[in-house]
Amino acid sequence: MTDRVPKVFCPSCGEMVDPFVMITGGEERIHCTECGLDLSQKEFKKKTMDRVLISDDSAITRKQVTELITSSGIAKDIIESENGRVFLSQLSELLKNKAQVDLIILDVNMPIINGIDAARTVRALEAGLKLAQKIPIVFFSVVKCDENFKKIMDITRPAAYLNKGNTADKEQFGKRLLDVINRIRPVA
Repeated sequence: MTDRVPKVFCPSCGEMVDPFVMITGGEERIHCTECGLDLSQKEFKKKTMDRVLISDDSAITRKQVTELITSSGIAKDIIESENGRVFLSQLSELLKNKAQVDLIILDVNMPIINGIDAARTVRALEAGLKLAQKIPIVFFSVVKCDENFKKIMDITRPAAYLNKGNTADKEQFGKRLLDVINRIRPVA
């Protein structure tokens, strides 16, 4: 008989979930069954990121995320865009100039070019430029992570998901976002 792992809070999904245990490199890691986020509680010294790109059609969300990342000291520079087309233009210019981009935050449902298509384009740009490391992506969505979205995250890995519609509480949303960012951003 196997021991059942108790439910844990997933900051990505914003709810209690039944986790699963996966052994990686001889170490047991706990993951969310809904979105796949690694929920293992390990402390890592995180480096301050040079640049984060945020693309969301809501100016309020962009401002909230920018203030949160700036005030927490996670990144030095934040570049905002209101849709996937503007985001891809900004990213292309940065990559062309060999500027460091450490994290991308994409709203899934944006006008002109949505977050999923933008993320696929990011991975194509990285492959075309033969970048050594892929830029981590955090997807925002009001829709619960399903099997189709898990496939998208697998294709665009390293990627994480944040259900931004699961709470109206600005402070709780901020804590969840920081938790997800800290789990996906580079280690010092």
